[in-house]
Amino acid sequence: MKKDVKLYNMILPPFMLFFFVPTLWIVSALGNFIIDSIVLLIISIFIYKKFTWQLYKKSIIPVFLFGFLSDFLGVLYLMAISIGSGAEYYEGNDIGKQILSGIYLATNHSCYDSIYGVLFIVSGILFSSIFIFAFNYRVSFNNKGLSKKQKIIASLTMAIITAPYTFLLPKELFYP
Repeated sequence: MKKDVKLYNMILPPFMLFFFVPTLWIVSALGNFIIDSIVLLIISIFIYKKFTWQLYKKSIIPVFLFGFLSDFLGVLYLMAISIGSGAEYYEGNDIGKQILSGIYLATNHSCYDSIYGVLFIVSGILFSSIFIFAFNYRVSFNNKGLSKKQKIIASLTMAIITAPYTFLLPKELFYP
């Protein structure tokens, strides 16, 4: 006797695809490396007032790896809050339930369905950005011949420009 297998509602938020589609790791890593390289080269020009391969060669691998790790930590943060909140859709005027509904809508539909959903996803982007800044300041740009001010500017620039803004992409782009 043949057993029918059915999958019901197996749709994930875009930021969770990272865990379940390993080919996305390669595409994401390549995209991150290219963006990190461009930003690092621009930073090199503005900090040194000229282009130098020295900063690029010494920094690109840690910048890339810690940036990728920071994006991963942002995904874990969003997943932990999403799962931990037991998010469901609620109706009513209770602010707590509206926030939980926003998290539910952001993870199961689109973050743009609720202001709280947008704020939830933006908090994940900020979470990742803090790690990007910290890793770059403490490790990637440490002992590279930069002053404290230059390290802060370089780290802040990397954190702002390379933040995982793709978390804001609507799920409809991934699921027709």
